Formats: sequence, C-alpha cells, structure tokens
Amino acid sequence: MRVIDMARMQNYDVKKLLGANSSDSQPESAEKSQLFESRYNPVNTSFSAPNWNQIPTKSKPKISDEEFENAIRELARKEASQGILAGTDAQIKLCREYVSVVSPDRKAIYNESMAKTGGKMNSTYSFFDKLGNKSFHYNKSAGMWFWQGTSAEKARKAQFTDIYTQAYQEYEAEHGKVIGTPRVKQFNIYG
Repeated sequence: MRVIDMARMQNYDVKKLLGANSSDSQPESAEKSQLFESRYNPVNTSFSAPNWNQIPTKSKPKISDEEFENAIRELARKEASQGILAGTDAQIKLCREYVSVVSPDRKAIYNESMAKTGGKMNSTYSFFDKLGNKSFHYNKSAGMWFWQGTSAEKARKAQFTDIYTQAYQEYEAEHGKVIGTPRVKQFNIYG
C-alpha cells in the first residue's frame, strides 16, 4: 500500500504530508471517491473480525429513552457514591447501548464487504456507508479496529454525558464528595 493511501486512511492532510500546493493536488472529493471506489478490492492481509460488543452498530433499543435516562442517572449516583469518576465497564456498556440506537449498521457494512471480497480484507482497510463516508477501519500495524462517530452518535453520546454528569453532581451536592482517590479508567467509545 502506498504512503498516500495510508495517510488518507488515517485522515491526515495528504496535501500537507506531500508538500503539495492546493493548485496541483486533486480535490478532496476526488480523493474520497478513489478510496471509496477501491473498497472492494481484496488483499491477502491477516486480520481478526470486529468485536461487535466494542464497536457501535445499529441496534433496536432494548429500553425506552426514559428508561435509559433512569439507568444512566442510577449508574452515575452509584459511581459517585464510590468515588469513581469515569470509564467503568458498566458505563461504557450502557453508553454503547444508548448510542447504538442511532449508529450506522456497521455490521451490515462489514458483511457486505466480506461478501464482495470473498472474505478477504479490502485494499483500503476501510468500510464505508452507502454515501461514501468512512464508518470504521482496520489498522493493520496495531491489529485493531477503529471507528468514526457520526454526528448523530456524537450528539447522543453528548446527551449521555450530560445526563450522567448532572446526576453525578446532584449526588455530590446532596451527599458530598467521596473522600479518597477516585478511580478513573480510559473511556473512549470511539476507539
């Protein structure tokens, strides 16, 4: 794979990377189109399938938004009572469930690509929605999957954070802060 293709996959500004002037480089839409068009070219790269418990993909809500809000508030109050700031497995799981209601069907996008490439990784290492937007990609060097949150996913995650933070702060205002060193785990829903 060429350096320019790898840079595009990582969303680097390819023009700056190569030192090109804006007048002698292709428009970004042309670059996006070329990457999108090669999304079904198979390559012999070893990879592991995505873990759909870690990558948000479209799902039907298990509970109503009101029930989600209650669950978020309950979790925030519980974690505030223990002095946990963020990143518990329970919080990550609940956030993914809350966000996946508006997620693209990444699993279907992956399955379509696998069907068209005969079960091989595609040459872009990227998986696109029908509009040509990159939804997620595989990093061969790290052997890991990464995904890009859509506007709807980012907005829903922000709602989750607002509900959680408000409930956490309400608990602290009511009961005071827990004394001790709060535990914090890495929290990144978008890999």
